[in-house]
Amino acid sequence: MEIVELDEIDRRLLDLLQSDAKVPYAVLARILGISSSGVHKRVKRLFNTGAINKFVAVINPQVMGKKLKAFIGISTSPGTCREVIDQLSQRAEVLEIHEVAGEHDLFVKLITDDTLKLNDLLHEMDKIPGVSSTRTIIVLKTEKETGAILM
Repeated sequence: MEIVELDEIDRRLLDLLQSDAKVPYAVLARILGISSSGVHKRVKRLFNTGAINKFVAVINPQVMGKKLKAFIGISTSPGTCREVIDQLSQRAEVLEIHEVAGEHDLFVKLITDDTLKLNDLLHEMDKIPGVSSTRTIIVLKTEKETGAILM
């Protein structure tokens, strides 16, 4: 992927959209000192170049009954990492999958209802062909969590 050239207005626009993607273009235009059509063109360009991946609603997991967050370090058998990733990607509970260097091959972030559901998930993960071992870290409290990128 190619690096996108951003001017100061692009950077300010991205900061504003990361804070609240529902701000009307007219408000963004007033803040940025450009026209609403200028905001629209910039957002469209930023989206088309891949600088913006998508616009989403960030759901509060607690309200949805998802009270347990965990990180799982997964070691895989040689040559099976892609297959394991494909299987994990199908799980709704899995929020992130990272290939990593170090003790494990994969680092997975997941969210579920409680420890009983987590236990079930871990048993299911152990059955995935290619998973040789897992190590679980249960989150007690999240102090900071963001997807925002510093502009």
